[in-house]
Amino acid sequence: MAALDAELAVLAGEQDPVWEGAERVLSESELVPTASAAQHGPVDHNGRRAYRVDALSPSAPSTGELSGSGIGGGAVDGHVRREDGHPLPGAVLTLIDQNGRQVARASSAADGGYAIDAPERGGHVLIVSAVGHQPTAVNVQVGQRTQRIDLTLVGSGELSGVVRIAGNGSPLSNATVTLTDMRGEVVGAAVTGVDGTYLCHGVVSGVYTVVAAAEHMRPSAITVTVPDSGVLRHDIELTAMAVLAGSAQADGGRAVPDVLVTVLDAAGEVTATARTDENGRYVVTDLVEGQYTVVARGYPPVTGQVTVTGGEAAHDVRLGYGLGDR
Repeated sequence: MAALDAELAVLAGEQDPVWEGAERVLSESELVPTASAAQHGPVDHNGRRAYRVDALSPSAPSTGELSGSGIGGGAVDGHVRREDGHPLPGAVLTLIDQNGRQVARASSAADGGYAIDAPERGGHVLIVSAVGHQPTAVNVQVGQRTQRIDLTLVGSGELSGVVRIAGNGSPLSNATVTLTDMRGEVVGAAVTGVDGTYLCHGVVSGVYTVVAAAEHMRPSAITVTVPDSGVLRHDIELTAMAVLAGSAQADGGRAVPDVLVTVLDAAGEVTATARTDENGRYVVTDLVEGQYTVVARGYPPVTGQVTVTGGEAAHDVRLGYGLGDR
């Protein structure tokens, strides 16, 4: 009697098609959908009428939903790079759902590439972090198709130091410090304060060229290696450009004011010009070391050679006329 009641319940759709004893669950072949089946349909089971649910029916779970993968989830891929465009290997990528739970995790390869699978579709947050870099997070909408997201991480390190004048050690303000990578691209710059200090943010480990320049100073360039920590202190000394100074005198040793003095480099190009003051003195600044020709206007003009080395050189000119001849 109980078996008959169970069979009647199955036919009425009130309980699952399960039979006790010799009876069984509907066979796997009966449950597999066919290309033509898209709705509920009657089937015969040992001469009895029963119903099966086709997998294409909205009431049937998809294969992806059953397995937790496939069309039930999605994927995100792309590349992680440094701010200078270089690939960033070893970056850790964590995918969390809207409740803040971790659902997937991956790391970037040697070329910065990554691929991360999400078990479910919908909104997620992708967190990316790497040693020596500032972490970042982006919203990700996981769908049926793989979503490509390229990410750039900014360095969390810094290069700092003090720029001083060589010789006396005085801090040098308004000096420009420029940081270039091995490709020659500028990745950072700073201007020194009144205390000569500079600070370049966003630096990552690697080899750089540091160039410091200031008015009336010889520029300085040096290669530095920033450690994995991303933090390096490097002080810089700049040497003042050479100064050429002298006087213009007439016969008898008297000073001659307002004389035009022209300085030519080794190639004969005009490097600088100056005029003597009321005391017959002239000064030419910002010369690099080398051989120069000094021409003083006179009758005839006076020409002399001078070698500039170190910080200062002197060269007097004697004009071939008296003051009364001017």
